Amino acid sequence: MICIVIISILITHATIVGHWLYHFIRLSNKEANHVSAIGRADEIEPLTVVVACKNEAHRLEGFIKGLACQTVSATEIIVVDDNSTDSTIHVAQQLAQQGQVNISVILNKGRGKKDAIRTGIQHAQTKWVITTDADVLCHEKWLESMGRSIAWHTDENIGAIAGPVRIMNGGIESIDFAAMMGWAASTSLKGKTAMASAANLAFRVDLYPRKEQMHPEIASGDDVFAVHALIENGNKVYWSHEFNSCVETHQAEGLVHWLRQRFRWGSKAKYYNHNVALRTSMWVAFVAATQILILLLFVTRFASLTDFMMLWCGRALIDVVFTKNVTTWYKIRTYAIDWLTLSIIYPFQVPAVFIFGMINKSKWK
Repeated sequence: MICIVIISILITHATIVGHWLYHFIRLSNKEANHVSAIGRADEIEPLTVVVACKNEAHRLEGFIKGLACQTVSATEIIVVDDNSTDSTIHVAQQLAQQGQVNISVILNKGRGKKDAIRTGIQHAQTKWVITTDADVLCHEKWLESMGRSIAWHTDENIGAIAGPVRIMNGGIESIDFAAMMGWAASTSLKGKTAMASAANLAFRVDLYPRKEQMHPEIASGDDVFAVHALIENGNKVYWSHEFNSCVETHQAEGLVHWLRQRFRWGSKAKYYNHNVALRTSMWVAFVAATQILILLLFVTRFASLTDFMMLWCGRALIDVVFTKNVTTWYKIRTYAIDWLTLSIIYPFQVPAVFIFGMINKSKWK
């Protein structure tokens, strides 16, 4: 009986993950066409960069240098200081005075990252803005690529373009995050992207969601709630799947920071109104919980070693097939030990993130 249940779960999981892989490959083929379709600078959508900062004095200079080297310059860079307790605002003002790029430095009208982003968007003079973080590194063609992707998607009701984010230096954290990015990309073909990162997310200013749609009662979700609200409002959210659109960010600063980050992500799941995001979250949690249950049954001798190995190895193999394609696209180096480690810890990570995320009160910084 247990064997039949396990086989049914694996078949279902393989079907779901295979669907992600099919659409990820389709997206790669589709997006390759627009690179040559829009090439002139005057065809690329002008962008204002909005960066919400809190205690980022040590990172701002490197971030601004990256923007100064872009092949297509930002119309304006709006640095929004969110009640920093360090010298963030002074560093930003000094960089603005240097004149390498057009920088405006403003104070957050409210408190928290959501209010900071909204404050920056309200000051933008362009039709489109792109939000990012002060700790990212961007390719010199980042703005050109994102602007080209916006121009290529000609839908009148397009509300946002999500860009890929890559965690640097490889390892299990990079692989884990790439898998989420790959799944998000796979949901975007019809303009109903299920997830995005505010580290690389372009919005049409006039369609930015209302404050009450962004769940102001929790600190997290400035990206995914905005995407879901746009779709709920009848707008489209596409994905820029050109590698030059990718930005890089640092790994978590230790295990505690990594866990807090995952718990913050988990705290958003109960607010999802995007059917694909909700169903995927529930299925991933179900499979992980089933793996732990079979492990307990094996330890207490109610399940066989065959049952245990079939589910754990089968699930890991299915996930590796998908994630390996994604990490190859992201140019992330992987090793056998990374995959082995993830296959062991992932079933425990998922329920922990959901449980603690539901009861944990998230905060930005």
